[in-house]
Amino acid sequence: MRALRGLILAAAFLLAAVAKPQRDSAYTGPFRIAGILIEGNGRTKEHVIARELLLAEGDTVPTGEQLRHLMERGRQNVYNLGLFHSVEVMPLYLSPTEVFLTVTVAERWVWRPSPIIKLSDPNFNTWWLTRDLGRMYYGLYLDRLNMRGRNETLQTKVQVGYAKEFALRYRIPGMGRRQRWGLSVGGGRTWQDQITAGTTGNKRDFITLRGKETRREWKAEAEVSLRPFHDTRHAFRISFIHADVMDTVALLAPDYLGKGTRSMDLFAAGYTVGYDRRDRRAFPLSGYFLQLRADRYGLPLIGDGGTELTTFHGTAQRIWRLSERWSVGGSLRGKVSAGPDLPYYLQQGLGYADHVRGYEYYVIDGAHYALMKANALWALVNPRAYFFARKNGQARRLYVAVYLNAFADLGHVWDTRYAARNPLANTVLGGYGLGVDLVTNFDMVVRAEGAVNGLGETGFYLHFAHPF
Repeated sequence: MRALRGLILAAAFLLAAVAKPQRDSAYTGPFRIAGILIEGNGRTKEHVIARELLLAEGDTVPTGEQLRHLMERGRQNVYNLGLFHSVEVMPLYLSPTEVFLTVTVAERWVWRPSPIIKLSDPNFNTWWLTRDLGRMYYGLYLDRLNMRGRNETLQTKVQVGYAKEFALRYRIPGMGRRQRWGLSVGGGRTWQDQITAGTTGNKRDFITLRGKETRREWKAEAEVSLRPFHDTRHAFRISFIHADVMDTVALLAPDYLGKGTRSMDLFAAGYTVGYDRRDRRAFPLSGYFLQLRADRYGLPLIGDGGTELTTFHGTAQRIWRLSERWSVGGSLRGKVSAGPDLPYYLQQGLGYADHVRGYEYYVIDGAHYALMKANALWALVNPRAYFFARKNGQARRLYVAVYLNAFADLGHVWDTRYAARNPLANTVLGGYGLGVDLVTNFDMVVRAEGAVNGLGETGFYLHFAHPF
């Protein structure tokens, strides 16, 4: 029987190789998965791809609709590994009750040099007010992807310009027999001669000591992750931070590190749990995402004992694909800080990564905030594939899509320390507008938006990430 089964499976593999898989079938199920063929993975181990699929040989699926759903979810999981330009999962119906799956991937180059041309300002629009090239970061990320064919990554960062940084990180996403555990370790050193020491009128106050290391930081972190199910992730981390500033900073901004001190040694511990059912992480058009993060700065048994702070971050996103062209969605983010006298170095409100659209030129400091965003997208140009070839003749696809975007945001920052000199704190912040989004399969997003904020101000803004 074992020999007969081997012959049948070999014949199925041969048939899958020479026959054209079918996208759909008149068969309604139930279906048994006769086998799975993975092709195109010259470097990537098969088990790395198979771990992301929701189907395995021998599984039984009751209906054709459920089969298509599980195939698509598996395809999205494999694509979200970030190792492939494209992923296809195609069925070959061997009989009314048996189906053979072919997974075809096109691998990305394992060396990924990513130039760093980044702004020190909260966003492109704030930097554009001065166009000061001295307020930019320059450098290079050099990632060695898919180490050992196991989706492990070695990343080196070299950065100069507004802030100098050298860092190294190694990530192992799948360990153990069932590939549920992961490990990431890294560290680096940063120094710069200008820092943001506070805000007045919701604009940043700078302290600059040209040619001096106004602030220096050493950071090291280790994180252990657990992925018990395809869409659920837990992360446990411990880190060490050393920061010190010049005497001038301690005198001019005693709240920066707290109590007029010029150095801080912090041990921190954190935990994150997330549930991700989005179709695509860089620019999702359907699905939902939930995440809760807790961090404790200043552990009771180690560290200098000068800082005690606990922060909680929460995120909820939901996106609906209404039709081939229409997609609507919303997100809710929030942060709560607990502890005495929060050092300015560790606090951040709205105006940086999280912001109300239309308030790009403002920073609203505070210990707590809430942010709600709503989007409606219409595909002006549906995702379309453009084919090209590398030297070895292997075809590659470049996907391009353009969307029209209508949005509305609401935010609120709670602040008891700096609100007297920052009028946007402790008020409702609202913004709305229209935009155009350009998206490619290289996880590149460019958003051009016109917005009106609650102050009646209008503006045109550029961003380079999904708004959620």
